Amino acid sequence: MGLFAQNETLNWYFGNNAAFNFKDGKIKVLENSAMNTPQGSASISDTNGNLLFYTNGETVWNKNHQIMENGDNLFGDKNNTQSTIIIPKPNSDLIYYVFSTKNQSTNSDGVQDPQAGLHYSEIEISNTYPLGKIINKNINLRRFTSERLTAVHHKDGKSIWLISVGKIDADATVDTFLNFKIDETGVSNAPISSTVEDFRSNKGQMKVSPDSKKIVVISFAFTVYVFDFDSETGIVKSNNIIGLKIDFGSGFGAFGVEFSQSSELLYISTAFFGGSFSYAILQHKMSEPLTGFDYPPIGKIIFQSSKYAPGSLQLAPNGKIYAALSENDSDGNLIPSSKIGVINNPEIVGEGANYAHDSQSVSPGFSSKGLPNFIQSYFASRIITENKCLVDEFSFSADSYSNITNIDWDFGDGTFANGINVKHIYSAPGNYNVKAILTVNNSKISIYKTVEVYSLPSLKSNQEIVECDDNMDGLSTFNLYTIKQKITNPSLDETLYFYENQTDLNNDNNRILNPENFNNSIPNQGIFVKVINQNGCFETTSFTVTARFVSLGTISDFYTCENSDGISGNQIGNFNGRAIATSIKNQLGISDRTSLKFYPSYIEAQTNTNELIGAFSSKTATIFVKAQEADFSCGGIQSFNVIVNPDPIINLQDTYSICFNPSLKPPVIISADASNDRYEWRNSQGSIISVSKDFILDTVGEFSLTAYKAENGLLCSNSKTFVVENPEKAIFTNIEVNTEDETNNIVTVSIEGNSTYEFSLDNVNFSGNSTMFTFNNVEAGLRTIYVRDINNCEELIFTEVAVIGFKEYFTPNDDGKNDYWNICGLNETSFRSINVRIFDRYGKLIHQITNFTSLGWDGTYNSEKLIANNYWFKADIIDKDNNLISKTGYFSLIRN
Repeated sequence: MGLFAQNETLNWYFGNNAAFNFKDGKIKVLENSAMNTPQGSASISDTNGNLLFYTNGETVWNKNHQIMENGDNLFGDKNNTQSTIIIPKPNSDLIYYVFSTKNQSTNSDGVQDPQAGLHYSEIEISNTYPLGKIINKNINLRRFTSERLTAVHHKDGKSIWLISVGKIDADATVDTFLNFKIDETGVSNAPISSTVEDFRSNKGQMKVSPDSKKIVVISFAFTVYVFDFDSETGIVKSNNIIGLKIDFGSGFGAFGVEFSQSSELLYISTAFFGGSFSYAILQHKMSEPLTGFDYPPIGKIIFQSSKYAPGSLQLAPNGKIYAALSENDSDGNLIPSSKIGVINNPEIVGEGANYAHDSQSVSPGFSSKGLPNFIQSYFASRIITENKCLVDEFSFSADSYSNITNIDWDFGDGTFANGINVKHIYSAPGNYNVKAILTVNNSKISIYKTVEVYSLPSLKSNQEIVECDDNMDGLSTFNLYTIKQKITNPSLDETLYFYENQTDLNNDNNRILNPENFNNSIPNQGIFVKVINQNGCFETTSFTVTARFVSLGTISDFYTCENSDGISGNQIGNFNGRAIATSIKNQLGISDRTSLKFYPSYIEAQTNTNELIGAFSSKTATIFVKAQEADFSCGGIQSFNVIVNPDPIINLQDTYSICFNPSLKPPVIISADASNDRYEWRNSQGSIISVSKDFILDTVGEFSLTAYKAENGLLCSNSKTFVVENPEKAIFTNIEVNTEDETNNIVTVSIEGNSTYEFSLDNVNFSGNSTMFTFNNVEAGLRTIYVRDINNCEELIFTEVAVIGFKEYFTPNDDGKNDYWNICGLNETSFRSINVRIFDRYGKLIHQITNFTSLGWDGTYNSEKLIANNYWFKADIIDKDNNLISKTGYFSLIRN
């Protein structure tokens, strides 16, 4: 929708030589700007929309884009968010005021900047000064201020409020609104003061709502302040806070803000801090409660980007909101952009607001962080109506910043009217540019709005649904929704309601509740339908439901293999619907102009529901084919059978076991089912290794059988994979070596397995018949133990064991018994060398045994008896085969 306010706002000058014109509601890029400003600017046009001048708060350029006479060195700062605003003197066609802001600062000597604060300059545009001249310059209003300025009309509709905010002096800890009334006498020297909380930042936009009821102040510190404003008294009252924190350390730092034209929706441009860094535009509905500092923040995110940073937001004459843009370069620095963003439908909540990112070019100019600043109530003038359907009556009214005394209407279709509230009916659908000339305070304000007259559904009459009749009684079951393809474009998003008579349709009573499964009560029954399009517009018509008896003839059966769907054993197969349709047409001599469709049941064929499309899956079942003529009428319904051939039988196990050495045993033979016609045995590489019915298992691995069987004219197959493996071999569970008796070394072996086993130390002579065996008189040294199952089927197992004994304790009390600790089972015949080191609990070496004749350790150190305690040893022993045997452990010294 296009919506245009009064002409003073039609020309925008901002950024780096960027400029727009909004005349007639069409945005036009201008290439004549002489201004380069990173942030704040303002421009103003006359009541006919002709540019008068523009400024960045430091310099003023006239309509010829030259610096205005005396138009430089204004006490503003173009780096301020809202460095300036232009306000025409009420009841004067000659005088304009340029207000400028500059933050207070001090030099190294502590001297304050004399140019800081809020100042205004007076411009005269007259026959004497046709291009304008500053006749009074840099008149101070307040010494301390923020970067924020906005303005709105007084409640009287004539005077204007200049709204400023900031610290009242250098020592102030809170912020204060100083609102200056501008009327026909000029700028008031007695501002209305309202003290509020500390905003904690001078940066960020401030806006008053077009209806002049709210003021919003942005603070970059995760906060948006909302105030009530009395446009009659100029008093500001604290209302609440919009908190933009996500959690304690992250949130949205706000910069720009703007109201929609109705003042009902608020938009905030932000940078997100915490985790990943990105930029966003938030939307808040002003009728919803504010959150204060609660988490999470309120508002819907309508735009988010890590590259483009939205800056100032500004409502435009067309009712849209524009967003100044900067973008991140490859080094992460913000640079000006050749495009800006636009919120196309700012009165719609959520995604419907339709933010179009970088959609509006400003080339050859560039956008940075600022857009021009205007009197906000200029945008309050608007046409109020809603789009409607053809033949529906439109209601037109308007709103403005002051009382409207008259409106002249041009409805855009060649008809006109006069009045505050008028009605109109359009004769054709389409878009119409409505113009309203408002009389406000004896001034004429021209505003526009594009309205859309929605078309009605276009319906064909005298149509019918023809369904098949199975008994020639003229009655059948119908899917009434199939009429859509006959009476309208079936691709359109339209809703259909059905009735059995015109009266019910007119009153919307007794809708047919099951239109997809409707049974007519009389032959050739008339049905009435209301069709509603996506805009809610409707049209009506009627049609006839007719039942026709048609016999197609007998259809032969169709077959498929059970595993044709890729799954064996589910009794379901795949059928090629296209091939079946071709075969049926050939069988029955049906024309190619007739389409055939398949359904699971007769009633579903009648109602055209649950069609089996293309290749369909089915168990053995009865299927119904429906012949549909070119006019969508029924050309007959006939049943036929689809039959799923069962899988060829395979009765094989998943796993077979053969001996480790199969040549020692009779061969293991498995057999395929004799009912099949052909066999293919394959190895794990997929190579066919046999085509016989029987298969000998003589090696381990993965194998498969594919069996083939011819049935009903089809050769079907079935496959199964199986594994051939050796028996699980036994495992050693425990080996105990006892060398306490120096004349008889004993080794006891325990195993776990699925058979009975024999044991050997030389792999030649085996003994035993169990899972445990004890060897006696075992020669000391590193020995190998062999174990085999008595059936000679499992794999032989073996392990090595060191036949060496380590005492767990000794008692050196000179009684001739167990007085020494040593390693048992060692001698010079079986071993080459020995090195046993004994340590106390602190790791101190206290004894060493290096020869085979040593009695061992007697419990002393440097001839002193050591206390009873635990001691540690490390033994390195080399046998006759040069095998190293290393042992570590501990033992106890016990004294009585």
